[in-house]
Amino acid sequence: MTKGTLVQSADSDRTPDFAGIDQNHSMKTLVFIPAWNEEDSIEAVIADAREHLPDAHLLVIDDGSGDRTAARARAAGAMVASLPFNQGVGSAHQTGYIFAMANGYEICGQMDGDGQHPAVELTRLIDEVKAGHADLVVGSRFAEASGYRAPWARRTGQRLFSLIVSTSTRQQFTDTTSGMRALNRRAMSLFAKRYSSEFAEVESLQQAVRAGLTVKEVPVRMLPREQGTSFITPLGSAFYIFKTLIVLLVGQLRPRDAKPEGEA
Repeated sequence: MTKGTLVQSADSDRTPDFAGIDQNHSMKTLVFIPAWNEEDSIEAVIADAREHLPDAHLLVIDDGSGDRTAARARAAGAMVASLPFNQGVGSAHQTGYIFAMANGYEICGQMDGDGQHPAVELTRLIDEVKAGHADLVVGSRFAEASGYRAPWARRTGQRLFSLIVSTSTRQQFTDTTSGMRALNRRAMSLFAKRYSSEFAEVESLQQAVRAGLTVKEVPVRMLPREQGTSFITPLGSAFYIFKTLIVLLVGQLRPRDAKPEGEA
């Protein structure tokens, strides 16, 4: 993965130095927000995160946007990691894990930059990790009747992914494509070393369970996209479903990952 340039917030262009940051809160927490061409929503997402997660440090990972996503994120006071070109959500996620590990964060939360993930819901996932209930907590739109409705093609794919991941891991999953998550250092360590660039959310669940991590789903409320448009078309969804199913099948044959950091 090509590393981008880490940029401080609006008043500095130096690489962030966290050595002197106050760590009075109980566990040093990073919330990162992968974003690609989300200039219309990113400021509101950052404001929402600041309101509900005031002790967390915020990092926007600009995945090669061609608009003003990075500039608006810096203006809103977030740190920004700018990737030199669009590499996909998996590379953006892994950038967040590598940054969190390198800077001593104990907890990592992630939410999308399009405004679909309310920060108040992410706080519940982070609390579960802080309490030691799981290494990785995933926010599920479908664990309970939340009223969330996805397009038919995408919902079909989500059901297939859930079935295959649940079967392969022998653990029930209802929302394998959710990007709202919270992790501890054991999970961050695993994903910082190897993480799919294209099949990030789905394959990572299989990877985590096979590595012996405790993975938990928590029902959450997500919102419909209000700004911008999704790049996933019905035909693109069908092709993605096919490719992901192949990756999951191959994943079952892959040697199990070495124990992540923090495990004896």
